[in-house]
Amino acid sequence: MPKAIARKVERLFREIIIVTTKPDLYADTGFIAVEDIVKGAGPLGGILTALRHSTGDYSHVVAADMPYPNLAHIAWMMQLLERGDVDAVATREGCGHIEPFNSCFSLRCAPLIEESLARRFSPDWSMPLNFNTRADVERYLSRYHDGRIVPPHVTLRHGCFHNGSA
Repeated sequence: MPKAIARKVERLFREIIIVTTKPDLYADTGFIAVEDIVKGAGPLGGILTALRHSTGDYSHVVAADMPYPNLAHIAWMMQLLERGDVDAVATREGCGHIEPFNSCFSLRCAPLIEESLARRFSPDWSMPLNFNTRADVERYLSRYHDGRIVPPHVTLRHGCFHNGSA
């Protein structure tokens, strides 16, 4: 999928960077393929990697699972960014969710992103996890703890999470 999306957006950009765990898969594409600078940093790490490898002052970031980039919208966002009075232009869904992977960033964002990643409060990404069903708990236990009990500050009692207080 990354190659197909890259082919669509290359009409707007002279440089395409694919951030991936397997850059060798893209060796014959004509695109730049790189691994994350900061391993395990999630989307923010991918954005930082793209910015640090870019030769331009501005970059548009799109995820590999977003197969329908709107070139007119991307061009409009880039125009807003190139005016110089903002460092990023993000797509927002309604009044809520901001989509970092259909957004444009100035290279000036890179130091702030690096600083944010350096002081991550949840380097293993456990903080944002939530459990809504028993299946969520089972998936967590099998994937992250090989079936063992969750971290010491949380115990599993009678199928419900309990923080140790009555």
